[in-house]
Amino acid sequence: MLKHLLLFLFSFLWFSMLNAQEKVQLSFGDANAETQEVRLYGKIIDQSTNETLPEAIISTNNKLYYAIADEKGNYELILRSGIYELEISYLGYETLSAQLTIYEDATYDFQLSEGVTLGEVTVSQKKKDDNVTSSIAGIEQLSIEQLERQSKLLGETDVLRSLQSISGVSSTGEGASGFNVRGGNTDENLIFQDGNLIMNPVHALGFFSLFHPDMVDQVTLYKGGVPAKYGGRLSSVLDVRLREGDQQKFSIKGGVGLATSRLALEGPIIKNKVSFIIGGRASYFDWILKQADNLDVNKSEAFFYDLTAKVDARLSPTTKFGFSGFATQDEFQFSDEVKFDYSTTTGAVYLKQIIGEKINLNANLNIGSYQSSLFDIRGTNQSQFNNQIDYARASLMGYYQVNDNYSLEVGAEQNRYTVSPGKLSPLDENSSILADELPQERGQETALFLENKLNLGDKIEILAGLRYTIYQSLGADQVFLYDENVPKSELTIIDSLQFGANETIIDYTGFEPRLAVRYLINEQNSIKLNYNRSFQFFSQISNTASATPIDIWQLSNYHIRPQRADNFSVGYYRNFQDNSIQTNLTLFYRTIQDLIEYKDFAQLLLNPHIETDLLVGEGRAYGLEVSFTKSTGKHQLDANYTYSRSLRQIVATTTQESVSNGNWYPSNFDKPHIFNLNYFIQTSEKTNLSINFTYSTGRPTTAPVSAYSSGNILSIPVYSERNQYRIPDFHRLDVAYTIGPWGKKAGRENSITLSIYNVYFRKNAFSVFFRQLPFQSISANRVAVLGSAFPAITYNFKF
Repeated sequence: MLKHLLLFLFSFLWFSMLNAQEKVQLSFGDANAETQEVRLYGKIIDQSTNETLPEAIISTNNKLYYAIADEKGNYELILRSGIYELEISYLGYETLSAQLTIYEDATYDFQLSEGVTLGEVTVSQKKKDDNVTSSIAGIEQLSIEQLERQSKLLGETDVLRSLQSISGVSSTGEGASGFNVRGGNTDENLIFQDGNLIMNPVHALGFFSLFHPDMVDQVTLYKGGVPAKYGGRLSSVLDVRLREGDQQKFSIKGGVGLATSRLALEGPIIKNKVSFIIGGRASYFDWILKQADNLDVNKSEAFFYDLTAKVDARLSPTTKFGFSGFATQDEFQFSDEVKFDYSTTTGAVYLKQIIGEKINLNANLNIGSYQSSLFDIRGTNQSQFNNQIDYARASLMGYYQVNDNYSLEVGAEQNRYTVSPGKLSPLDENSSILADELPQERGQETALFLENKLNLGDKIEILAGLRYTIYQSLGADQVFLYDENVPKSELTIIDSLQFGANETIIDYTGFEPRLAVRYLINEQNSIKLNYNRSFQFFSQISNTASATPIDIWQLSNYHIRPQRADNFSVGYYRNFQDNSIQTNLTLFYRTIQDLIEYKDFAQLLLNPHIETDLLVGEGRAYGLEVSFTKSTGKHQLDANYTYSRSLRQIVATTTQESVSNGNWYPSNFDKPHIFNLNYFIQTSEKTNLSINFTYSTGRPTTAPVSAYSSGNILSIPVYSERNQYRIPDFHRLDVAYTIGPWGKKAGRENSITLSIYNVYFRKNAFSVFFRQLPFQSISANRVAVLGSAFPAITYNFKF
């Protein structure tokens, strides 16, 4: 579908400059007919040879309606009854113009005559000046072609790895779950795949994402202005859209690599009506872990699979219905100590309805489950710890195009969560572990929203939205009450409250205003302002530097208030040389209230009084993003730099202790300096080369600063305040060389990608920990998850 859209845009830009032939006059049906939606279909053929022209394009002159011919030259154009100016185009042929009057289904074969021969050009899915003219700052869109130009681990195109090459996006290191946006935590990103909510977007503890690359159509990341229809997270929204299956023919696409293999099948269920696409991936990269320098990594094992499916059906010319879902499974064992298992199962259905010429309705229902398990496989303490999140989401949205300058979007959304925070079981009868289980927690989030889009002349565009959210913590549950004159602990419990099933324990409400303003200085310059407020009612609680699959998700409740963030950004966008050079500079600032932090030595798993190990404070994140893109012929250069700080403050109160004496301190994911460089060159008609380099400041850590002795105990360490030191800086170079595709004339596409990840063998530290052996002083130990270069070869095919 994306290839067709690119071809369509290219044809529009090129052929609009060519002289069209004399218009063909076509008329079908009676103007008095009541039919609103009609179908024009037939073939597009060569006028002199009568050969069909596959992938020829037929469109209305305003490009509102278009179709692409299949491999046999057949096209089908769905229109509203009325009068249109048509353009029929094909590479190397003259554009044919036709005046069409149509009030009933009709068939017609168009004939094109050969024209000028075109040279090589570069096309793009977005408008060339979209970065200047779009209304929202901080929105990033990547097509599958752009993803394929980014860094490849073992030859695999990956959505999350590609996102980390964008300004303002980072991770805490190799092997880290999730991604961080503008100084935010990994749990502060709202992630969807075709309407399916995703709690954990990664495989193999962060090395791969769960998005099937052959099925992805478009990736959109909102890191600045977030539309009012999204809520529940503080930092960003990642919306991954899968492409629809081909409605005309069956095809298979896949790849075989050294670490993973993938396969996708698509085709029509009912031609021109119902299509499907289904894909799966599986890994086999234990042998790669055996190459690592670290002994623990060398003894580790990893395996994952995922299965993704989508069905789309056109029930009528104005109604579409569809389903998408996926299931994933991961198994990861670290050395001979612990093992992780985690899985996601989720499905979503949608219904889209066009009413009249100005109203669109969209309904979506999503049900899913995320499960994770931690196995202790050592000695007599062998055990299994399980937790689970079940969720259901429903939304209804309406879009009304009032006129050319004003549109309105309104809607409602409800999310319901059931969390099983922990169940501990012995692995066998010889284990010394006793079974234990915490009661389930429930929460319900209901939101109403509206958003207005208004154009004030040619220069000013405004998006103004408002979201109102009601969150309810639900029973059945027992709530402990604490002495308010001392910090919370199990010893300060003075009473408890008991709530029945589905009884409201506490509710939180709030307005979330959203505002985006674009001022177009001229065709090449613009300024964009964004503000949005967000609440987060569902947060991941972790006392490690990087979140793991087993870390618990905590609902807001009687003791834990929802987090609130106010995000501000201002950006200046400037293009040069007919938009071939695109630049922008953006300043951002975020404040966070009711931020959740943990005590030193906190016990987070299986804690029935988890609020006693949590602290509440405030946070702030601020920084600068600078990006540069230059596209000239066969070359494309992308470079960006981000300066970003993420700080926290926990002040002592009567009910809690402080952290770092109440001073501001860096968060675990504070990385001030990040630089990315991506260079792509089409070295020949069938080969290309991509080079990717990344650098970032090392993340914070807490280190011993002195030691003392007490009696017979020697060298007792004294640690610094939290996160006052840093692990070594991170940097890495990757290259990938692709040969192909070839075999297109035979109806097949084949290519080979040769890649090297971490070209110069950089041993980037994932963590630095400190160990003290008997009768010895403390020593620092550096852990590099991938401390070597990883060459790979991947064969890709389509037929």
